[in-house]
Amino acid sequence: MRNVLVAPALLVALVLAGPLSARSTPLQFVPVGDPIEAELRILDLYEPSPAGDALRLVHLGSRPLQVVEILGPPRGAIGGARGIAFARIARGLWRDSGADSSGGGPAGATPRLLQRAWAGDERVEVSAGVEGEWEWTRLGGVDDERWLDGSGVHVRTAIQVDRWLAYSHAFFGELRGVRAFSDALVSGTDVAASTEESYLAYTAGRQWSAQLGRSRWHWGPGNEGSLLLSRTSAPLNGLMFHARLEGLHADAFLFDATVEPGRGEQLAAHRLEWQPRDWARLGVSEAARYHAGGWQGVYLAGVIPYSVAQRLLDQDHRDSTGALRNNVMVSLDASLRVADGSRIYGELLLDDVHARTASVPNKYGWQLGWDGAGDVRGTRVTWNAEYTWLSRYVYTSFFGRAFTAQDRPLGFPTGPDARRLRLTIDWDPRAAWQVSAIATRTDKGENDLAEPFVPGSPVPDVATLEGVVERSRGLEGAVRWWPASGVDVSLRAGRTWIDDAAHVAGASTAAWRGSLALRLVR
Repeated sequence: MRNVLVAPALLVALVLAGPLSARSTPLQFVPVGDPIEAELRILDLYEPSPAGDALRLVHLGSRPLQVVEILGPPRGAIGGARGIAFARIARGLWRDSGADSSGGGPAGATPRLLQRAWAGDERVEVSAGVEGEWEWTRLGGVDDERWLDGSGVHVRTAIQVDRWLAYSHAFFGELRGVRAFSDALVSGTDVAASTEESYLAYTAGRQWSAQLGRSRWHWGPGNEGSLLLSRTSAPLNGLMFHARLEGLHADAFLFDATVEPGRGEQLAAHRLEWQPRDWARLGVSEAARYHAGGWQGVYLAGVIPYSVAQRLLDQDHRDSTGALRNNVMVSLDASLRVADGSRIYGELLLDDVHARTASVPNKYGWQLGWDGAGDVRGTRVTWNAEYTWLSRYVYTSFFGRAFTAQDRPLGFPTGPDARRLRLTIDWDPRAAWQVSAIATRTDKGENDLAEPFVPGSPVPDVATLEGVVERSRGLEGAVRWWPASGVDVSLRAGRTWIDDAAHVAGASTAAWRGSLALRLVR
């Protein structure tokens, strides 16, 4: 009981202590998947204007972004499609921009529950609220209702001392299946305490930063997901190092994580993103899955190609058991603004490409997309079209080095042997409202993460979907009300049609789906 009372007592003490100040910390990272990211993507569709040059758009293909990198809101009035984006970004980041929130802010901006600052860049912030999503599905005449994971009470705490930041985002709510690996807060339920984003970070201005903890990551220009490291994957425990080369308009990233702690399964990744022109962003990434009791220095340094790292370890200690064997993937991506308000992008993933032998199949994938935005009678219309193609056996490994975490792909959520087309159109009459329509078409072969290619087996045509192909089509509509930085409510409804369901020829089904998402945060 004594430990339970420590946090509330500390909170009361902080409220009552010290000089009244509300200057916020700009060292926090914008969570991957935050709505602010969508608005930044829209701004990147346009050439910078004199009124908007106070807001920098850095390494959009390598997230999370740090607030200090984005800087502040525009200095002048901006209308049209960009105006809605600026308004949402300004109110969303204002309390994290280093500004003094005690004197008011942009329209719709809300202060945190607690913000205190002292001399020497010492700050404490606490934000709390209720967040969650209720989902309803009717499949085959059977209704299923549930709260999605993370629904409940959320508490965010940030403590800054000079350039150090300790950040914790904890939630107390739904975590399906928690009783299989931990204790529930309430007996007989799936109510638990957990976190998907908590870290210790150090920031040296905009030149470099480091983060150690648990978070999500997204490398690539993809909207729904990317191919190597996607925001749709499970949160990872790891170390990230970022360095900015301003003279070259380039950013370098090193990332190391443990994907299966109990088995010593590690992930190492590094990336370079370059913006040679205002309208072009290029990226190259490499990742390796390997086995070790901890992070190996040859991977942790990040300056050695991972295809060479295994050879160096073999040279240091001859490996006859295959324990040092790694699984390496490489991705190349590009994003090009072809006109004001229009951008095309693409990513190529190379898992295994064998030029000298036909006894092992190639594994690869690619993605193409188009983003657009325009003004329609004082309102904003934006759209995205994205097609993703993944061959058989992508992300899999017959020797235990699959690119997965919590049995989910680190890359695109469909996994291997899939084709997916996703079309999205959004209409924003003003900054507080958004109406959306989403159409999808997914073809999924029978190959999945549990079916790697085993050497010696017949080599199939990996470009052909395996077995009976499940084909699904979905149509969804959504209405969203987002009047302030701490208020976000959305209602969704849609229907999915599935042919050859569960890979059974002739089996067809359809499902209605609906959801209500709520975020009330102070």
